[in-house]
Amino acid sequence: MTEFSGSGEARPHTIRYSVGDNRIDITRDDGATSSLWWATKNEWLGLLDIAGLELEALYAGFAREPFADDSREYVFVARRRLSSDVP
Repeated sequence: MTEFSGSGEARPHTIRYSVGDNRIDITRDDGATSSLWWATKNEWLGLLDIAGLELEALYAGFAREPFADDSREYVFVARRRLSSDVP
């Protein structure tokens, strides 16, 4: 695969997907590396809970597209839990 830098110079690279780890590893032919990780919807929901936030809405985009099982983007709308809501 080839990427192009801001100067238009081609930079050959390899991408390896690790779906089980929610990770993409990118290795350029010159040895430079980069990794991208992402969280699942349930991991984000757990983080909201730990942070003391309550989910108000979940969208599939910033234009408030309805969220579905096959949505590829998550936009969470959350608020701080009221002290009376905390167990």
